[in-house]
Amino acid sequence: MLSIVQQKLEQFGVPGNMARIYTALLEKREMSALEIHESTGVPRSKVYEIAQKMIQRGMCIKKNFGRGWKYQAVEPRRVLDHLIMIDRAEHSRKKKTVEVMTSVFSALYEQGLQSTGSTDYIEIIRDPLSIHQRYLSLLNNSHKEVLGFVKPPFSHQGSHRMLEEQEAVESALLARGVVVKALYEYRLTDIDMLEQQHIERCITTGERARYAASLPVKMHIFDGRFVLIAMTNRDTDKSPLTMLVVEHPAWAEAACMLFDHLWNNAAGLEELKTNFLKGRGIDRIYSSKSEIDVPHTYRQYSEKVESHDIT
Repeated sequence: MLSIVQQKLEQFGVPGNMARIYTALLEKREMSALEIHESTGVPRSKVYEIAQKMIQRGMCIKKNFGRGWKYQAVEPRRVLDHLIMIDRAEHSRKKKTVEVMTSVFSALYEQGLQSTGSTDYIEIIRDPLSIHQRYLSLLNNSHKEVLGFVKPPFSHQGSHRMLEEQEAVESALLARGVVVKALYEYRLTDIDMLEQQHIERCITTGERARYAASLPVKMHIFDGRFVLIAMTNRDTDKSPLTMLVVEHPAWAEAACMLFDHLWNNAAGLEELKTNFLKGRGIDRIYSSKSEIDVPHTYRQYSEKVESHDIT
């Protein structure tokens, strides 16, 4: 019976160890971290981390019993209702994104069928240092606007020096009046403090940022001309990323339209913090935004950039 419960939770996207711990709490009602470790086999150091994520998801609560703490399962109906709500919100979000991407990329595909041009406009970069340097070069040569879909993995690989260089170039860019807008993939259960501090410093210098529960692609668009797009490597021993630099107006138009769609449905920093403190999930923030307003042509998009009529 308990194994069936665990399997059903995993079908809702609950990670295996988290499902195992919740199932154990249902059976024993209240358990300490040590008791959870002994019952489930999950390493004790991981129990604290996973239990904290379960509290954020509304799956358990933490109680003080004399000298120690114990964890107690939340009533299953409430947990399942919450998981269903998250699943529906995620499905709705993906459906909207697919509709936009299908329209844009179908037109791009048809255009590509009629094109016989060379592939000289595609540049492939594989090692992290070269990716970092090319990104800085594209930033330095931008004059109007930079749009970013930001999600792991990162080419800086935790390097403070690389992050500082990126921040310095972006700061100079903003000082020249270039608009910098970034969409960050931000999961409450997977927070990288180094990256979060980097984001906050960028916002302080003038970057416009919003947060989404998930992003379909890691990509940057420079002046509606160059597109830097990431492909995650299967073999991560050498480098986690391969980056493509594409100089093609149709790709840039498609990327800008996708960015506008996601931007209009994403949450601002204060909204993120407020809802986090209230214990609400990112998916609810995402799905609560208003109707989409996507420019229909790149000419309209360019006019918005020229007039700085971008929020």
